This record gives sequence, structure tokens and C-alpha cells, in this order.
Amino acid sequence: MRNEMRSVRWRRILLILAVVLAVAGVGGVVAAVVAYNEATKIDRSNPKIVVDEYLRAALVTKDDVGVNLHVCDDSAGLAPIRELREEFDGRERDFGVVVLVTWGAMTGETNGNGSTVTTTLTISGRKDGAVISKRSETWRFALVESGGWRVCGAQRAPEPVPSASASL
Repeated sequence: MRNEMRSVRWRRILLILAVVLAVAGVGGVVAAVVAYNEATKIDRSNPKIVVDEYLRAALVTKDDVGVNLHVCDDSAGLAPIRELREEFDGRERDFGVVVLVTWGAMTGETNGNGSTVTTTLTISGRKDGAVISKRSETWRFALVESGGWRVCGAQRAPEPVPSASASL
């Protein structure tokens, strides 16, 4: 009888331990899922952040899924960026170069549910590790706030025309 009581006691202890471990395991899984969700959440709180992520997806990683996460439902106004990407792809294919795009500081103006962000894209062509061409272009991006900021339009800003007196 004494052995039976010890056996019952050990079974209870093991059962309690198993329940505690199971609850801790489930809690750990839930915490991991929440942490992963926070780490991979798309930040649409600031127009400049959205433009940065859009440019990275459109011109650096060439990730159409990533692009679609940052644009308006009607993205017809983004045709100039799509054309720029097609130009890069063609140059890489035709000339065996690697086209790299970087951008500088962004300036922005927000007015109600709309925002405009301006930045300078620096586009360089590299072959065998050496820069063989480089140019800079100023671009303006139009965004709309719709459950978070979304890029709806892009246009290259006209280059300033040097004045005649500047060359004197």
C-alpha cells in the first residue's frame, strides 16, 4: 500500500510537470509568433519610409510582391518607375553590366491625406567591379493616406536650366 501511494504521488507530480511544460511551450510558441509578426510588419506610418521601401522593392531587389505592398490600388501613375526598371534590366542584359541604384535624403510635404516626397536617385553602371557610368536624377513621389501611406505616382523632376549669366 505504501508503494502504491508513492506511485500515485509520482504520477501526480509527473502529470503536473507535464501540464506546466505544455503550457510553457504553448506560451513560447505564441510569443515567437507575436515577435515574428512585429518584426515583419510593414511600416506605412510615414511617407518617407514607404517611399524608401517602395524604391528598395522596385529598383534594388526587383520584388514585385514587395512593390505591391506599398502602392495604391491604381498604380498607373507609377509607370515612369516601371519604365526606369525596364531600362535597367535592358542595360544589364544588353551590356553585361550591373545597375545599382541608391537614393539620398528625402524631403516631404504632407497636406491632409496626400503627401509628396522628393529624393535624388543615383544610378551607376558597373562592369567587372568598376563604375563605368553614373548619373543622378531627382524624383517626386505622390502618396495617399489610405489605412497607411501608399505610393500612387512617380515622376522625374525636370533638371534646372542653367542661366546664361551663370556661365559668365
